[in-house]
Amino acid sequence: MISKLKYILLLFFIAISLNAQSVTVFANTDTTDYIVGDYIYYTLELNYPKNTRIEIPQIQDSITVLDFIKEEPVVSEESGNTVHILRKYIFSKYDSADVTIPGFRINYFLDGNSEPQFVNVNPVKIIVRTIEINAQGDIQDVKAPLKIQLDWLMILLIILIVVVVIVGVYFLYRYYRKKKLGIVPQKKIIKLPPYRIALDSLSELETKKLWQQGMIKEYHSEITGIIRKYFEDKFNFRALEMTSSEVLLSLKNINDTREIVEITDEFLNNADLVKFAKFKPIPTINEDMMKQAYEIVNKTKVEEEVKVETLEVKNV
Repeated sequence: MISKLKYILLLFFIAISLNAQSVTVFANTDTTDYIVGDYIYYTLELNYPKNTRIEIPQIQDSITVLDFIKEEPVVSEESGNTVHILRKYIFSKYDSADVTIPGFRINYFLDGNSEPQFVNVNPVKIIVRTIEINAQGDIQDVKAPLKIQLDWLMILLIILIVVVVIVGVYFLYRYYRKKKLGIVPQKKIIKLPPYRIALDSLSELETKKLWQQGMIKEYHSEITGIIRKYFEDKFNFRALEMTSSEVLLSLKNINDTREIVEITDEFLNNADLVKFAKFKPIPTINEDMMKQAYEIVNKTKVEEEVKVETLEVKNV
């Protein structure tokens, strides 16, 4: 009877010892329903005894169904002999799908034990959806034309127009009078090359600090407009009227631009995500957009002297 009691007590203390040395892990996301381009916050919660070495694999290699953005600082707490750790990662996804974030293995070594043990991370299921558009809700009746009543504001406008016409006639009279006297000055037009116009515009955009003030969409719209205008002036195709894919196709057909096709693809894709998928880029992406814009111009520019064209006006 005493031997049996000793055996039961031994099993009890072994169970307590094993429980005290257990390692647990739990994975979750901040929600299960996302829109394309949203940030997906993925959290790993680990609990393990002190003096235990944990080996967490590279999260980018373990989770390939999502696009990795960054890892946030680790939060660590200790309670008695137990360590509690929170590791948070930010992902995103740019197409709609039912996604299962896979589980993976985390190896650990208990104090004084060189043999690795492991614990499995649980999989997490989420849904990534596109923005639903209500086509019927966007259809509206044509509004009737507004009727403008002739009031004092209209009278003042008419007076202003008359004054402008009189001033214009006066300056035309002076112009033709000088022309008859042969003293019409020559006009000089300074024509900057496309790369100078683009670089000046990018410098001016930087000083506005749009994305730093929360105007993300305006920033991406203006910076892509500068580069599209540069393509149009430099390579003579209608980049301002084309889609991003059409712009890339045109660049591939020009020998001097093939080296910028890849960076232009990334540049235009980021801008399209902001404008059409409500993508909220982190600050480094906004900074990279400016660096890429400068790189596109600098790699394709040809140093030219500023042209000064003289417009000669001859007397008749």
